[in-house]
Amino acid sequence: MGPVSQVKSLAAKVEKDTDSQEARDITPPPTYPVEDASAQQLTASLRKLDLSPENTSTTTIEPSNDECIAHLKFLTALTILREDVSESDELFGIRDAQAEIFRTEKERAMTKIREKRWAVYVARAVDRFESWFNLLPTSAVGSGQGGSLRMKDVVNGKQFEALVDAGHEKLIWKAEFMPPLDVLMVLHSFMLNPRDFLEDCIRQNKMMLWHAGFPWNEVNACIDAETFLYTPKAESIATFEAATSRAWENVHDPPAKQILCPSCGSTLNCFWTDNYMGATIERAFELGRGLADKCFHVDCRPCSLTITHETLRLLKLRRDIESLQKLDLPLPGTILSVKGTLKAATSVAPKKDDVLFPNRLILAGLGTELNSITYPPRLNSQKVTAVRTAIEKALKSRQLVSEAKNSGFASRKLEFDQKVSIRRMMSRYWENSSPFALDLVGAVLRQGVFIDKMKSIDWIHSPALESTITRLLKKYAVFFQIMAENPGKVAVPTLDIDLAWHTHQLNPPAYYAYSLNVMGDNFIDHDDKIDENKLSAAFEWTSKRYQKLTGGQIYSECTCWYCEAVRETHNNQSIFSSAETSTAKSRALQLHDRDDVSGDPRRSPHISAHNAVREQSLVGAKIAAKQQMKLDAAYMRAVNKARGAGKKPPTKHDYALTYVWGYPMYMPTYAPYTADPCITGTMYSSNPSCINTSVGASGNCVAGACGGSVSFGGCGSASACGGGTSAGGCGGSSGGSSGGSSGGSSGGGGGGCGGGGGGGG
Repeated sequence: MGPVSQVKSLAAKVEKDTDSQEARDITPPPTYPVEDASAQQLTASLRKLDLSPENTSTTTIEPSNDECIAHLKFLTALTILREDVSESDELFGIRDAQAEIFRTEKERAMTKIREKRWAVYVARAVDRFESWFNLLPTSAVGSGQGGSLRMKDVVNGKQFEALVDAGHEKLIWKAEFMPPLDVLMVLHSFMLNPRDFLEDCIRQNKMMLWHAGFPWNEVNACIDAETFLYTPKAESIATFEAATSRAWENVHDPPAKQILCPSCGSTLNCFWTDNYMGATIERAFELGRGLADKCFHVDCRPCSLTITHETLRLLKLRRDIESLQKLDLPLPGTILSVKGTLKAATSVAPKKDDVLFPNRLILAGLGTELNSITYPPRLNSQKVTAVRTAIEKALKSRQLVSEAKNSGFASRKLEFDQKVSIRRMMSRYWENSSPFALDLVGAVLRQGVFIDKMKSIDWIHSPALESTITRLLKKYAVFFQIMAENPGKVAVPTLDIDLAWHTHQLNPPAYYAYSLNVMGDNFIDHDDKIDENKLSAAFEWTSKRYQKLTGGQIYSECTCWYCEAVRETHNNQSIFSSAETSTAKSRALQLHDRDDVSGDPRRSPHISAHNAVREQSLVGAKIAAKQQMKLDAAYMRAVNKARGAGKKPPTKHDYALTYVWGYPMYMPTYAPYTADPCITGTMYSSNPSCINTSVGASGNCVAGACGGSVSFGGCGSASACGGGTSAGGCGGSSGGSSGGSSGGSSGGGGGGCGGGGGGGG
């Protein structure tokens, strides 16, 4: 039975057995508060997991139960790590005493201090990951120097298309070679951006890692089943330190990093942070000048060059252009097809999937202008926006565009795929100076929200853990059917589905093969930025589709005000109710009588929204207000219905108690999908929690490569970039106009925690 048949078979079985025990297995698990003393004894009952190759996911619909459980253990270990780092007084020179000057707002100041420690730790972790990643074994992916991929390999290259096929050599994970937990944390977040991870493994000759996937067997062996502490073998520590010349513990690495001045070659000592908090909480740590700070600034005295984050981004582009001009190595963002697959390009009058277009535009003459912009002695006065301006100018030249298109006649008109390729290429430089396709610091921070959700729900301590995993894998099967049948729509997962989805993505070959089998030659991405308003609208639609496919089962079995309001938006649209709608209404009322269903959004597997970001524009504010009015009206209907049936109605307050870096705070209850309060975007070199779609904003796309003010806060949140570029992206809409999550109708659809069939998380 093929993957698509498996999806439909499972979904049909769910619908057929609506009133049976099989159907009841679809319901979410009961929640178990962490404070419950009895829960502390439950981890001792965790059985030994079978994570051998024979028992892990292949090209089937879901990963194995044991992989999901191992994933929960790993997330718990990361929770402990984050708490330890953020609460360590004086770590990186950031002291709790710095909060004393704020007096009445001391607790709020402490949340900023703890966040800053974690921010610096993650920035250092990404740097350490890069060192480890570079030392991994390589395998030839093309005909270039060292087996690198060249442009000619992408053109009519069957060998290029076969890079993802089964049978290729894999990295052999061994217990004695396991890296530190912070490095694994970055690898985990990297893999959860599947298209970016594939692209970088190809461009940096690391396909052995891609084919190997996440080392569940070895990771599980290193995590204690009771304490969840990560304790690898002593050989691992010695091997890592000898190979990378770094300390095993992140915090034991030097407080500064040495970089070379690109102009004169002098060695510059750059501290990770200068610990400067500032005088106001609103601008806490915003003006820091360290590598992990927003306003990084170091002067080279011999040549008077000032190096900033913007300087490093421009230098990244310069290196990539040199590799293109001298070695024929394609630019980042110009390898995968519009649908995210490996597809050989054509070199003559390209009409479809002309992903190489930006490379030819640079070779046709644009490169001269870009080399001038990025010339090191001139970098003091340059920004990435100058690159955008240069590209816009080049796109107005009929001669340059015609030459780049390999066209026999003069024309400035670009094909859709050529526009997408430009936006993708530029997304690698907006707010990103790393050698990777996305800002991994932001990726790790956003995944932290999902990790917090898993901690709150606390499945790992549940005596019903096994049945919980079985249920969520079945829901995942139905969710995939929704994506498969609606490639032009955005589907948003619940948290339980998202655990299965994330676990599946951590086996890249299996996930890639399944995506193409189910979605029809479309690699479902998992971009992790989406405008919160689009996310909520897509969640309503997904909930309605799930209800229809399963004969009236409830998608998000939670009684918080938001989930109740969402159900009301599609259960009361007509005076005539279908059979599944009637069943759904009845089941919705029954939720109030169930002990395993909570009205606390922190303890329920409802909408997965760790990827929600807030659009910083007047238009975004108006959309948010309209969405709020719609939810408020639906919420009142739910309240009246519950009271009429003698049930306890959902409660809603203007502010709700939440915990921000361990401190209790009351936050506005706009919705549980709002941007994470634990991320203060202004203290990072690249804001991980916001997008900006205002006309003229630095992250907006290149004029001529997209319309209006379409942007993603970085021209595409690294893996997306519009109009089908990402095939999904934690929400988004067709065209992916904000949040970096596209995938919708035009070409990229297909899901991926977001656009085109998959949103959420």
